[in-house]
Amino acid sequence: MLPCYGKSGLMHLSHMKKYLFTTLAFPGLLAASAQCQNIDTLINVGGYRLQFHIVKGQGMPILFETGSGDDGSVWDTILKPIADITGATLITYARAGFGKSELDTSNDDINSHGILNGIKGLETGLKILGYNGNIMVVGLSYGGFCATLYAARHPAIVKSAVLIDANHVSWFTDTWVDTEMKERRMTAADTKNKNLAMYYQSLNLQNTVGLMKKMPFPATIPVIDLVSEFNFPDSANATRWKDCHRQFANAEPNRQGITAYGCGHIIFRDNAFLVISAIVKAYTGTQATKQGNEIMKRFLSYSVLLANDGKKRDVPYRQ
Repeated sequence: MLPCYGKSGLMHLSHMKKYLFTTLAFPGLLAASAQCQNIDTLINVGGYRLQFHIVKGQGMPILFETGSGDDGSVWDTILKPIADITGATLITYARAGFGKSELDTSNDDINSHGILNGIKGLETGLKILGYNGNIMVVGLSYGGFCATLYAARHPAIVKSAVLIDANHVSWFTDTWVDTEMKERRMTAADTKNKNLAMYYQSLNLQNTVGLMKKMPFPATIPVIDLVSEFNFPDSANATRWKDCHRQFANAEPNRQGITAYGCGHIIFRDNAFLVISAIVKAYTGTQATKQGNEIMKRFLSYSVLLANDGKKRDVPYRQ
């Protein structure tokens, strides 16, 4: 269902270390998150529990929707710089059956484990945690569907969004979905034995696409839409993927489309700074002038150190 192909960034590991160490080394950024604490918790959302990871901050929180088959830990490499710069509470979670989150075993009907049920469970969890007010959403891949559905159900409280090589329903044509469903039904038994949560998600493809066609991303919410340069291995699907992202971005004046050059599907593995920058920009746009200015000061300090660190060499200092 999801494009998981990509040209791996050979330098991404060293880049990730660079971003993290730069953040840790700057006292001004540390001050923004000095009071932060990390919380891992399981929340009962109605007969089963979802795993939430929360980086405590202040102001409007940011909710991260991960890709297909992942748990919230996929975001771990970029959470700290985002928390240090924005000072916001960051919320990641694992969907039912992934990570430490549980499946609802009271009903084995495939339709009872679709994307809408998942979002309802998320809504319950956020309400229990006290984060059911204004919020920003970040969606990766399949998480783009989830972020879109959450925004469509709550257009008044979702204030901004960043979509990272996200699913846009226009890409999922009837012909493609029909072909894909035939293949998935053929391998369903094997998928079920290996991963029940993935089995439910896989066989819900047609239902998911049908629902998403009825629940477009609200036009009133500003969006930064990042699309990878390298995604599908065949040119037809790759071109269609980029065209769908372009159409989405061009549909509203408050949307910005950006091609992540040199990046595969998980864009922040190849260019973490781009994704961090997009999230900071989107978040700053939701803040009052004073708070926004403070965030941008921290971001500029981070950027300056990052630019210098990129040229760092192991040579002795000389005056």
